[in-house]
Amino acid sequence: MFDKENKAISNCINVENEGDRVSYIIRRAWQRLKWNKWISILMIIEMILGMSVLVYAMNMYSSLVKEERRRANQSRDLCLEISGFNEKMLSETVALTIQDYEKIQKISSGKTFFYIALPEFYVANDKNYEFTMILADYDKLGLKKGYCYWGSNKESIEDIFTISEMVPRKMPTRINEQSWKTEVENIELKNCVIVPVEYMEQIEQKIEPAYIHMEWNSKELENKDQMLKNIEEYLNKMHGEVYSYRIYSPEIDLKNNGYKVKQSIRIIMQAGILFLIAFLGGMISIFELLFNHRKKAYGISLACGADYRTVFYEMFAEVALLNGIGMFIGIGIGYIVTYFVDMGIMIGYIKVEGSIVSFIASISVYLLITIIVSGKSYIKIKQRKVIELLNGD
Repeated sequence: MFDKENKAISNCINVENEGDRVSYIIRRAWQRLKWNKWISILMIIEMILGMSVLVYAMNMYSSLVKEERRRANQSRDLCLEISGFNEKMLSETVALTIQDYEKIQKISSGKTFFYIALPEFYVANDKNYEFTMILADYDKLGLKKGYCYWGSNKESIEDIFTISEMVPRKMPTRINEQSWKTEVENIELKNCVIVPVEYMEQIEQKIEPAYIHMEWNSKELENKDQMLKNIEEYLNKMHGEVYSYRIYSPEIDLKNNGYKVKQSIRIIMQAGILFLIAFLGGMISIFELLFNHRKKAYGISLACGADYRTVFYEMFAEVALLNGIGMFIGIGIGYIVTYFVDMGIMIGYIKVEGSIVSFIASISVYLLITIIVSGKSYIKIKQRKVIELLNGD
């Protein structure tokens, strides 16, 4: 291997006259990696492990923080949770009726925001059509009775479907541009059709508890605790044999559940950092060993006319190339795991997605390791005279 190294030194003479100095440095760095391929493969694998684990942990943490911020900025910070516990009666009993809604509005002095988001799917003309039907209080939204309102993304199919005794109409721009956020999704009204809440009487058997959304802004409520207690007592009295009702703050629940999640994420992140620290220590040791074998080669390069800057660029390119391969593969694996692998760590309704922060952090770690390893070798060269390098000292 080192005979090949010394043989390649002759190429360093008059490199600048060849007009492609950068290309030469990269080719030389790649050739060195090939000469030490088993060591290179081992180092790349360690970099991949550390980087993928770090990226995955940072993506999870970023997703959790993003969800916490979203919850904190919601105008309606209290929600109704409906859960069924009598499986035999679930199909026979509705979780909420129009009469329940009217009663709750009276208890809350009209401060309840209520809608049902019902997914609809049709097959017509050999095509599949789907949209979300929103059952909403027209008085709250300022809409006229007798119409169903189609979002801009669904207007092209409004003639295919008819809703009983309702005339289709274009959704007002102020509503069409709204997006209603829930725990599990983001409902864009431009993809929906809005019908009056009274329509729920005709389709009540299709309405599952997960489709029902009842929300409040705590700042608008007088005697909040008593009011919420009265609503829970009323609902449990009416449907308590089949369903359980709880009014809660998604923000507070997320903070309580998120504490354990953050602890798990920190452990994963620490594992990734330990991998990278071990990788850094291994790289320093290996390149120190390589430096001892390459002393004479570096001395010949300098004696042949190469300057210290060129030698540094060669070392930097070798380390950067080795790290870069591991980094990009590791980032790719980290993002794939983020989107496609559920490790059961995150809270179920939080959407885990990639973050630009994790990508930038990965690049920063990559540059830091590259600079430390190549800089350490360069300092050793600068501390020795050419004759000392030629003598292997």
